[in-house]
Amino acid sequence: MKISPKNILIIITAAALLSAIFVLSCTKNEPPVVIGAALSLSGSGSYVGEEVRDGMALAADEINSRGGINGRKVEIVVKNALMPDGKISDESAKSTFEELEKANPLIIVSSLSFVSMKLATIAEEKKRLLVGLVATVPELTHNRDWVYRYWTTAEHEAPPMADIFLEIEAESKSMSKGSSENQNGNNNGDGVLGVIYLDDAYGGSVFKDIEKRGKDKNISIKPSAFPSDTKDFTAYVDALKESDAVVIIGFDFHIINILKALRSSNYKGEIISTTTATLPSVTSTPESDGVHVTAPALYNKNYPFADQVKGRYEAKFGKPFTQYSANGYDFVYILMGLLEDKQMNQETVKAIFEKGFVYSGVFGNIELKKGSKDILFPLFPAKIKNGEVIYR
Repeated sequence: MKISPKNILIIITAAALLSAIFVLSCTKNEPPVVIGAALSLSGSGSYVGEEVRDGMALAADEINSRGGINGRKVEIVVKNALMPDGKISDESAKSTFEELEKANPLIIVSSLSFVSMKLATIAEEKKRLLVGLVATVPELTHNRDWVYRYWTTAEHEAPPMADIFLEIEAESKSMSKGSSENQNGNNNGDGVLGVIYLDDAYGGSVFKDIEKRGKDKNISIKPSAFPSDTKDFTAYVDALKESDAVVIIGFDFHIINILKALRSSNYKGEIISTTTATLPSVTSTPESDGVHVTAPALYNKNYPFADQVKGRYEAKFGKPFTQYSANGYDFVYILMGLLEDKQMNQETVKAIFEKGFVYSGVFGNIELKKGSKDILFPLFPAKIKNGEVIYR
C-alpha cells in the first residue's frame, strides 16, 4: 500500500510524540539521582561552598532539561557542613553526613580541605563514596578506599610556582651578568623565596611542598604563616621584604590584603601566587597587576567551551564564573556522563573510578589514572595583566 507524504508526516509526528511521552513518563516515575553536597556555607570560606553549589545546580538544570540521565532527573541535596562560626567539629560533621544519607545519595561531595578531611573519616567507616572539591591537602585521599578528590593537590600546585621562581632568577642573572648558569643546563637557583601562607590544612600543605621543592632546587625558603582572621599584613610583609620573590597562599581576601601591603611597602621583588589569585575578585584589583600565577584553562579566551558555560552561569546567577563554580559544574557532568546507560548505584561509580577515565570539561583534559584517587586538571604558568590572566 502506498502511503502519502501527508500520512508519513502524521506517522512521524505521532511516533515523536509517543517517544516524548515515554521519556517523560519514565522520568516522572523513576526516583531522582541524588548527589549529596556537604559544603562550606558559613564563615570566611562560605563563598567557596556557594559557588560550588551554584555550579552543581547549573549542571543539574541543564541535564534535566534534556531528560535527565537514563530517564532520571538529577537532584542536588545541599547541607551546610559548617557551624555558624565557620568551624566544623566531629559531632557536626557526623550530623551533616547522616542528614545527607537520609536522601539516599548516589555519592557525596564536600568542599574545602578542612571540611573534607572531617567527612573523609566518616565516609571510610560507612563505606560511602566521598569526593572532595576545592580540597588541596594531599592527605585527603591517602590510604583511603572510599574517598576521591576532584581538584589539584599541593603536590601539583607547588612545583609550577617553584619553576616560576627559577625562571625569574634565571632572567635576573641573565640581565645582570649577560649570562646565566641556568642557560648552561643548571636548573638550580640560589635565591631567597619568601612564602607567606595561611596557617591551616590548605596553606600548610602547599607550603610544605614548596619547601621540599626548594631544597631539591637549592632555593632558600623564608616562611611566614598567618592565622585566617588576619587583616593587617604589614609585619608579615616586613619579614619578607629582602626576599627575591614572594609566594602568597591563602583565600582571595587574604591575597588581596597581602598584595596591598606589599605594594604599600614598595616591595621590589616578583610576586607569585596560587590558582586562587586567578579569581576575578583578585584580578580586578590594581595591586594584582604583574603577579605570576598558576592558572587553570578556565580563563583562556581561546577555549570556547569554557566561555559558553561561563556565559550561561553568569546569566543565571549574576556573578562571575570561577574555578569553584566550574569544579561543581564539571563534577556533575563527569559523574552523569560516566553513568550513561549504566546502573545508577555506588558500586558502579566505584568500579568506574577504580579503572580511571579521561574527560574533557571546562578545565580542559581531566584525568583519573587507574588506581589513583585524584581527579586532576592541568595548570599553566600565567601572569595577571590589566585585570586579565595572560597565559604564557
